[in-house]
Amino acid sequence: MNKIKDYLKNKTIGYYIVAALALVALIFGIFFFISYNNTTLFPGVENTPTMGNKAAGLAVETIGIFVFAGAAVEIAVLVVPQYRFLQIIAVLMFGLAFMKDVNVIADFFAGIANNVMYNGGNVGLNFFYFIVLFLILAFSIVAAFFGFFKKEEEGTQEMKNVKGTANVIKLGSSAVLVLAAVLVSSIVSSSLTKTTGSNSNTGSSSSQKKEEDKINPITPEIEQIAADYDYSFDPLSVVFEQQEEWNYSDSTLSSVPYNGTRAGSNLVYYFEGAYSEGYQGDYSPTYCYLYLWDDGFFGGTSGKDNVRGYWYNSSLDAPEDDPSTPENEAIDCLCMVSNIAHFESISGVAKQGFYNYQAYMYLDMGKVWNQGTNARSIIMNGYAYYPEVALYVDSHTKQQLTCKVNEDVDISAWTPSRILKNLTYSSVFIQSDVNWSAEDGTVTVSYVDGNKNKGISSIIAKFTSAGEKDITISWNGLTASITVNVEE
Repeated sequence: MNKIKDYLKNKTIGYYIVAALALVALIFGIFFFISYNNTTLFPGVENTPTMGNKAAGLAVETIGIFVFAGAAVEIAVLVVPQYRFLQIIAVLMFGLAFMKDVNVIADFFAGIANNVMYNGGNVGLNFFYFIVLFLILAFSIVAAFFGFFKKEEEGTQEMKNVKGTANVIKLGSSAVLVLAAVLVSSIVSSSLTKTTGSNSNTGSSSSQKKEEDKINPITPEIEQIAADYDYSFDPLSVVFEQQEEWNYSDSTLSSVPYNGTRAGSNLVYYFEGAYSEGYQGDYSPTYCYLYLWDDGFFGGTSGKDNVRGYWYNSSLDAPEDDPSTPENEAIDCLCMVSNIAHFESISGVAKQGFYNYQAYMYLDMGKVWNQGTNARSIIMNGYAYYPEVALYVDSHTKQQLTCKVNEDVDISAWTPSRILKNLTYSSVFIQSDVNWSAEDGTVTVSYVDGNKNKGISSIIAKFTSAGEKDITISWNGLTASITVNVEE
């Protein structure tokens, strides 16, 4: 006991801060790894990702790794406090952990500022991480400024008093501990970062696949199917002039449906959109649709709101307009007007690709969540309507899939897609509406939290016999297959 008192009597408060930091960092690191990915630890928020959505691409495990590394360095500092520079390494380790957590906590601050927690996650626990890491970093800096001996010469003398083998062991073990902490934390964090980056880029790499590997679904067979499909209406020939005033008491307007079924009328433009926010950990999408008809009326839904009104694609100031010759009217816009609050004006912006127009529309999430008004804007994408005539499965490669009998084959990246009468194509809007089956096998579709409305988490195929087998999708009365090679 006297030896301990003699050892501590010449130490400053900085030394005691380091001792506390070593203990706190160890405890915090253990708690972090227990809680950061645990969805059952806290009652009331089960099945909610603790760290939020963004954390999946940030390798948040490195927070705990750097904290442990800092704690190891602090232990070395306690053993050889004469080497004050070691505290700088501890500050660096804690600083890296704090910096990583700043990237995570930023979305929580944004959610609080906007009063919308887009990021999900456990807010209280994440702020606890943030505050503790900030205090650990702050006190590690303070300790470095205090030093560890009341008089520097006392530190030198203390080192001289430890002679021979004991001194070598003391210095060697401290050096090994510091080097191990730095190297292991650096290597592990680098590996985690690369792995996370690779996993998070899987989608983008498939979308940026090489030109020669892209699939052109418009085969001669598809062209023939489209040619044989009986549909002669041309939506691009329809022009409606903007009016000075709109007759919202029109009896026809009051009968316009809110869905896409309307006898005796042709659909000219069709808009679809989805919005997900993460309300109380639920990322279920809210869908909106607009249907523009060939008599100048439109109808649709925005969440639980129904809307109808008029649409036009030739403004009053279109340069080529001539009311006396309707065939010369110029298409210079795509706008919808209504006398329903929040939907008085919806304007489309022309774009390239499968979707010809994009528009922003009001969405009341309060009605979706059955609470007070929560106004949002949803992006609607629309195209000149032609009926779907065929499906295809985009496997994102021209190579035929080869697998084994009774092997679980992950085909989650395969994209069911639709082909229109005009031979344009795009992915099916709601992928969970597609039905899957396999020849001599099964296709198991798993949903997020077991809820179909939350989206698909995985699609796994399995075959019971060898040979060339078809995986088939069906949607909206259409079917398509892709052949795979199953080996024994």
